[in-house]
Amino acid sequence: MKLENKHSIFNMGDTSIRVKQLVEVNRFILKHINEYMKDEIQWERNTALQEDFYKSFIEQIAKTEENDGIELFSDFKRSKNYSVTPNKLGLRGRTLTNALLKTGLITPDRMISRVGNAYFNNTLKKSDDLEKILELSADNLVYLRQFLKLRIYASDSDKYFYNFRFALLFLTKYDNVPQQDFLKIVESIRPEQSHDELQNIINEYQDTYDNKEVFESYYKRMFAQTLRSQSELDDVKEFFDNNDLSDDNFIKYFNNRDSSKTSLLYKKYVLCLLDFANTQSKDMLVEITKLSKNEKIKKAFGEGKIPFKFTKNNSVEEFIQNNISNPLLSGNGFQIYLQFIFSKHNDLIKEYSDMCRRAFQVTGLISFDNGLVNLNSKWIITPLLELLGDKFKLTGDEPYNNYELNSDSAWFSDLTTTEILNITHSEIQSLYNALGKKFGITDLSQVNKMIIDKREKEYRDFIESHFPISTVLTILKLIKQRDDEQVFKLVTENANVPTIYEYILTIAWYHLSQNKNFMIHKTFQVSLDGNKLPLTHRGGGAGDIEIINDEYALLIEATLMDMNTQKRGELEPVIRHSINFELSNSGSQTIFIANELDNNVLNIFRASKFIQFNGTLNSGSVDGLSIFALTTDELIQILISGITDIELLEKIKDSNYSEPTQIVNNWRASLISNILERKWQLYDFYSW
Repeated sequence: MKLENKHSIFNMGDTSIRVKQLVEVNRFILKHINEYMKDEIQWERNTALQEDFYKSFIEQIAKTEENDGIELFSDFKRSKNYSVTPNKLGLRGRTLTNALLKTGLITPDRMISRVGNAYFNNTLKKSDDLEKILELSADNLVYLRQFLKLRIYASDSDKYFYNFRFALLFLTKYDNVPQQDFLKIVESIRPEQSHDELQNIINEYQDTYDNKEVFESYYKRMFAQTLRSQSELDDVKEFFDNNDLSDDNFIKYFNNRDSSKTSLLYKKYVLCLLDFANTQSKDMLVEITKLSKNEKIKKAFGEGKIPFKFTKNNSVEEFIQNNISNPLLSGNGFQIYLQFIFSKHNDLIKEYSDMCRRAFQVTGLISFDNGLVNLNSKWIITPLLELLGDKFKLTGDEPYNNYELNSDSAWFSDLTTTEILNITHSEIQSLYNALGKKFGITDLSQVNKMIIDKREKEYRDFIESHFPISTVLTILKLIKQRDDEQVFKLVTENANVPTIYEYILTIAWYHLSQNKNFMIHKTFQVSLDGNKLPLTHRGGGAGDIEIINDEYALLIEATLMDMNTQKRGELEPVIRHSINFELSNSGSQTIFIANELDNNVLNIFRASKFIQFNGTLNSGSVDGLSIFALTTDELIQILISGITDIELLEKIKDSNYSEPTQIVNNWRASLISNILERKWQLYDFYSW
C-alpha cells in the first residue's frame, strides 16, 4: 500500500463505502469479480466499466436477497437505488474493490490474485505447524497471512513498514491497551522510520502504561517530528519568530488541499488567538467563539470538535480558566501550529481507524473489546516473536513496483505464516519447548492437549461472561422478530444476521447441553474474529453446526428463509448435509431450525426416514435419515423450560415411526407438546 502523499496515513479499506461485514462482503465481491472480469477486460481508466461493475454488483445482491428471502448486507440498503453524477462515474466501483486490493486478494487491474483465487476456491495452503496451534479458520488465515506481508510504502520512496507486525509486537508487551491509544500509535508511524525507532515507540509507551506519563505527552514526544519534517518545523518556527504572517506562509504551512481560502480562514483564526493572548479583550473572545464553531476550524484545530470549553455568557477570566492548558491560548504561534498538525492528523485517524480495527480483528489474533485492545493467543505469539528476534522485520526498503505491481510477487502468492516469516522446523520445536517450560509440561507430546484445553476454557469463559442464557434468549427473540439493528448491537456488526443466527444457535445448544462434553471452540462453523464473534459461515460444503460426543452425533441446520423459499433453498442442502453426516456418524440426528416452517418441507423431512440415499462427499448409502424441525420460538421455550439435550433427543428418537406411514400436516403438534411438557421453568417467558 503506497501512501498518497507525505502527510497521508494508511487506510485499510475505503471510507467512501464503510463496509462493516468485511469478510462476507469481500467474499461476495470476489465472486462477482470472478464472474464479471474476463482476461480481455481493461479496468484502468475505464470509468464506464467500473460504473457498470458496481451497478451489476448491487443488482446481484438484490437478486440473491430476493432468492434467499432474507436481507444479507445492511451496508447496501441505500445503494440499491444508487444513481451517479457524471463527474463521479466509476467511483463506487473503484472504492468498493479497494479493500480487496489493499489486502492483495485482487491485483490493480481487478483480477483475482493467486492467493485470492486459492481463497475463493477453498484451496488455500493447509495450516502449517504454527497455524495449527493457533486454530484459525480459513477466513482468519488468509487475512493473517496477507497482513503479515502488508507493507505501508512511503509516497516518495521505496521505504516501508509492516503495520500489522508492529501491532503484534506492541501487544506482546502490553495488555488492555486503550483502543484510542493503540490506533493512534499504529496510524501515526511513518514508512521512513527505522526498526529501532519503531522499537523505541513500543518501549517508550511503558511510562504511559504505568500511569507515569499522560498519553498526549507521550504521543507528541514520539510523533511531532514524524508528522512534519524538521526543516518544515524550523521554517514555521522562524516565520512566527519573525512575525512574517503572510498569506503565502499560511497557504503553504497551514495547508488545505481543497482550497487556499480555507488556509486564509485558518490564518484569521490564528491571528485572533495571538491577539487575544496579548489583549484578552472581550471583543476578541466573541470573534474566537464565533470562529470556533466553524466546521473547518473544528476539524483543523479541535479534532472535529469545538477547540475550547465555552460556557454561556462566560467572562474572559472564566474562559481562560476553563481552557488554561489549551495550547491554542499559549500566545505561541508555533504551539498553535503543532496543535493544527496534530488535530488534522487525528481527524484523519478518526476517519480511517475504524477500518483498521475491523481489518486487524478479522485475523482472529487481535481483540478490540470494551475499548481495550489485546493479543489473542499471547502465550503463543510472545515466545514465538522472542525466538524470531530480528527475523521478525518491521521495516524495509524494496521497490514498490516489484512488490505490489507485480502479480508474481510474494504479495499475491499463497504462502503460509512459516513461509512468510521464514520460520524453521527447529524454531517451532523451540516454541514447543518454551511452552512446555512455561506451563510445567515435560512431555512435549502433551503440549497440544494443553493448548486445546486452554483455548476451550477461554471460549467457555467467554460464553459465560458475554452470552449467558438470558442474553441468548433475548437475541433469539430479536432474530425471531427480525429486529436486525438490535441484534447487531448485542452481538456484532461484522456479520450478517443469518451468520449470527448460526453462531447464537451454537451457544444455545451449549447452554442446554447437560454434560457439555464437546469442544465448543471446535463446534462453531462460522469464522470468528479476534473478539470470538462471528464473521461469516465457513463454507466448504459442511453443515451449519456439528456436535459429536460420546452420547450422540448431531447436525443442526439453520435458516432465516421464509416459508416461500425454504423448499427451494433448504430442502436439498439439508438432506445432502444429513446424508454425508450420517455416513460419517451412524445413527446421527439432524435438527432443522427456522423462524417459520413450511409444511411441505417438514413432511418430506419426516418421510426421509424411509428413503435410501446415496452420499455425495462420501461414498456409500444410508437407509433413511432422522430430520426433525424446530422453530426459533420453540427453541426459546425449550431453553426457558430447562430441557436438556439428552431429554430433547430422546423424545425425538421416541417419536420416529418404525414403519412407513402416511405423513399428514401438523404431525409435529403432539410431539412439540410432549417436548415442552415441563412443570417448572428457568425463566419467565414473558419477562424479557
